[in-house]
Amino acid sequence: MTTFSLDPRGRVAWCLRRRSCDVRCVIYASTRPVEVHIVQDRDLVLKETFATEQGAAAWAEEYGERLQKHGWQPRPEDCSPSSAA
Repeated sequence: MTTFSLDPRGRVAWCLRRRSCDVRCVIYASTRPVEVHIVQDRDLVLKETFATEQGAAAWAEEYGERLQKHGWQPRPEDCSPSSAA
């Protein structure tokens, strides 16, 4: 696993919490291919690549919805880049 530090080119799409664990979805749309990083606490646990930002955003939204069906709760106050670094 890789320790997470939010690159200024990334945009946090959503943050979820379950018990004492946080998960963030960060989209890097300024790169080609577009990357989506799923970060649990400070560890990169999943990286997906997409040809378009639209495809990346759709996948990220669907992934977040699946996590919420498994008990993860939205944490919008934790979505700022400063809290993710």
